Amino acid sequence: MNTLDLFSLKGKTALITGGRIMYGKSCSIALVDAGAKLFLASHSVEAAQDTAQELRERGGEVVVVPFHQEDPESIRQLVAQVVQQAGAIDVFVNASRVIPKGGVGWFQEEAALEWSVRVNSAGMIYLNKLVGDQMIRQKSGSIINIGSMMGLVGVEKHNYDGEPGMAAGAYGHDYSLNKSGLLAWTRHAASYYGQYGIRVNSLCPGGLKSDRTPPLFSENYAKHTQLGRLANNDDIKGPLLFLASDASAYLTGLSIPVDGGYTNI
Repeated sequence: MNTLDLFSLKGKTALITGGRIMYGKSCSIALVDAGAKLFLASHSVEAAQDTAQELRERGGEVVVVPFHQEDPESIRQLVAQVVQQAGAIDVFVNASRVIPKGGVGWFQEEAALEWSVRVNSAGMIYLNKLVGDQMIRQKSGSIINIGSMMGLVGVEKHNYDGEPGMAAGAYGHDYSLNKSGLLAWTRHAASYYGQYGIRVNSLCPGGLKSDRTPPLFSENYAKHTQLGRLANNDDIKGPLLFLASDASAYLTGLSIPVDGGYTNI
């Protein structure tokens, strides 16, 4: 096989949650650019349609599916619809998470913390399990969890010098718990699914520069990376495609930092 053909997703079906904005959108772009038929699952269906249209203009085949990770029935319907329409799920990218509804950072309210942990952790595991059940029937598949470099290290408080409001948000309990737990679950799931030819890996991106990123935070953060900058919208595409495709056919159970060397300092 030609080496570049290893990266092709032509004829494959990919499902992504949280693929509408930020890193998730970059992942969606990589999947359709590589030729996959994409099912874009989102609780914000109208906004997701805008993203889907952008992807179609790139030549992608995209189906938007309503999805609420806090609702087990919605999760079941999502997986059932994809299997019914496509017959298989070759790639699953888990990029969704909910934001706590009450409290900020260290002072999250009890009810908000319970809800976010349940949705982001238990909901994620249930969704992965249903997708995994389908992949077992296929005896193949690639599951990619979008973690965070903050699942690998603690908070560098000086990133937020001059931006105290951002610092409060950085100390959210549910985020660190979810992202670090996701990496442990990746190893756990890889040890089970390997016997069925299914691979499970995670990407751990660092800070993403966007129009919502304060300049002072960008400057502070860049000092803590080996490459001296935040990530751009393209930086996650290559690693995502690598894990989604046969180019990584002999890799499983890994959590790969995509952070400009942040966690290596």
